[in-house]
Amino acid sequence: MQLKGKTVLITGGASGIGLEAAKQFLDNGANVIITGRNQVKLDAAKKLYPGLTAIQSDVSDKDDALKLFNQVKDLGGIDILYNNAGVLTSGINLGITSDQHFEDAAYEMNVNYLGVIRLNNIFLDMLKARKESAIINTTSILSYVPSLLEATYSASKVALRFYTEALRKHLQILNSDLKIFELLPPLLLQK
Repeated sequence: MQLKGKTVLITGGASGIGLEAAKQFLDNGANVIITGRNQVKLDAAKKLYPGLTAIQSDVSDKDDALKLFNQVKDLGGIDILYNNAGVLTSGINLGITSDQHFEDAAYEMNVNYLGVIRLNNIFLDMLKARKESAIINTTSILSYVPSLLEATYSASKVALRFYTEALRKHLQILNSDLKIFELLPPLLLQK
């Protein structure tokens, strides 16, 4: 796929993997829109890479997602949707009986899994109408080897991995040219 002139939307694009992806896409001639919840991080990313367009948005919020779609549409649309936003709310989350544990788990599922489905559904027709288009979903090695300390995070990434595979096969059956990719970052071991 030729990236020059393509427009990419990266959720969770203000730091980490998302920000590095933004840099790589910019270096290859793409137009890049990043989103995230934290306006300070978005502003810092835009200062670091002035070619970025930054839009504050929360993928777990339906109204924000629809507002984001309309803003992107007004900018001319996208060719690549890169679902990178993700959260890990706490460490150990097994055997804890508090309401907060349940709320944290629900939030992780909403951002890491359901938010991806929401954005894919909203942007799918736009992407299918483009000549060369793609969806990229960031999963995790923890979708293969679950973490006992981060059980819900691992579960959200398993769900996303299976959803990504199913979406790819579904679009192949429909003879769609829309490509579906899974980014599976390696674990970083600290000394």
